[in-house]
Amino acid sequence: MLDSFIKQLNILEDDLKRELRENAEITHHNKGEVIIKNNQYIKVLKIVLKGKVRVYQEYEDREILIYYLTSMETCTLSLSACFADSKSNVSAIAKEDSTILNIPVRFIKDWNFKYKSWNAFTINIFRESYNSLLSSYSNLAFKSLKERLLEFLISVSRNSIINKSHLQIAMELGTTREVISRLLKKMESDGEIQLGQREIKLLL
Repeated sequence: MLDSFIKQLNILEDDLKRELRENAEITHHNKGEVIIKNNQYIKVLKIVLKGKVRVYQEYEDREILIYYLTSMETCTLSLSACFADSKSNVSAIAKEDSTILNIPVRFIKDWNFKYKSWNAFTINIFRESYNSLLSSYSNLAFKSLKERLLEFLISVSRNSIINKSHLQIAMELGTTREVISRLLKKMESDGEIQLGQREIKLLL
């Protein structure tokens, strides 16, 4: 999988290929496994090779979704911590079985100056993350919670069925279970959904 990563990243520098093969490690994580812990020093940069990882912040009794990481993506907040030798201010958990490329942080800053392809990769990560966070901010600022809830239900539905608890949905949207339950009941009375035993059916 490392060779596939090198190819997808279009790495041309032989020295960088060698350094990756000598120093990077590939690990496999089961669904539900914690990959990054909040308030711990970042010792390796983790890049998703396969799977899906949820990055979030904890606030009181809630988990605030930051973004999801999929193939060829890494956590921008962790990447920035590599340059500053600081602690992580987010947590990350595998949403499905995932394969991760781990690169010790001592190489990250040096590679940015030494290798053009690595520099392009990190700049692209920052740019895409900025666009993602800007989109998330726009949703929070200009869309109601009901609108965001409906968009979320549509995005995770399979054949118009959503198999998620009210608490799971609340954690994804950064609110409380009580608020989500109230909104879902209102949407059911409006004929938009049908609530069942641990499932929601879209009627739109």
